[in-house]
Amino acid sequence: MQQLSKGSGTPMYEQIAEILKDEIMDKKYDPSGSIGTHAKLAERFGVSLITIRKAIAILSQQGLLDVAQGKGTFVKNTVLHENLTRLTGIENIISESHLSSDISVLTFEVIDTPAHFDTELRRGLGKKCLHIEMVHTMEGVKAAYAETFLPLKYGEYITKSDVEKYTIYQLYESKWNMSLGNGRQTIRADAASKRVAEVLDLCEGWPVLSISRRGFTSSGELVEYMNLIYEYTQYSLEVELQLSST
Repeated sequence: MQQLSKGSGTPMYEQIAEILKDEIMDKKYDPSGSIGTHAKLAERFGVSLITIRKAIAILSQQGLLDVAQGKGTFVKNTVLHENLTRLTGIENIISESHLSSDISVLTFEVIDTPAHFDTELRRGLGKKCLHIEMVHTMEGVKAAYAETFLPLKYGEYITKSDVEKYTIYQLYESKWNMSLGNGRQTIRADAASKRVAEVLDLCEGWPVLSISRRGFTSSGELVEYMNLIYEYTQYSLEVELQLSST
């Protein structure tokens, strides 16, 4: 570990900034990206909070750190990291990754439920459904395309403004006091379709990560079918599994 040199002509805050920068580049921080509170850093380096704030300011200006008011200081990252212990909306994943984001609703329309959907999907969605297309931009980069299908008996009460502000799951809980149940998710490597390439500014056939999700209430009723496409460099997964010798 690098040590501070109090006799050096380099100010302490610049030395601390350099140490933290080396640690960031060496990926020494866990997936949450937290580098610790200012108080913890001051204790670690044996300096004042003012010195730590100056060091953090340098790294923030260099685009290496984000300071989230009331939450802490985090390594800036443009890769979404999801722990697969629960299914949640992409908006929540982005928020937890401490990234700035923007949502654009491209399509919001009632359509005939696609005939190529399997029997379970067609039964759950009904003859007609609400079709929504959205693009999620993170730190100025178009990172994800989401295509969602909702049963019309619920979708007809949802507005475009609603989906720009809330996740689908939040809407179900707030509008109908639904008890959400399980989700079933399939993840696979894929190539960008013509539509996905157009939306995400990619070449057709570019590598993407494709996620198909079905969401159910606690009683087993289908409430959402979604296809979520990430440009492959923008997303990582983590899952904890039990080791077995058989």
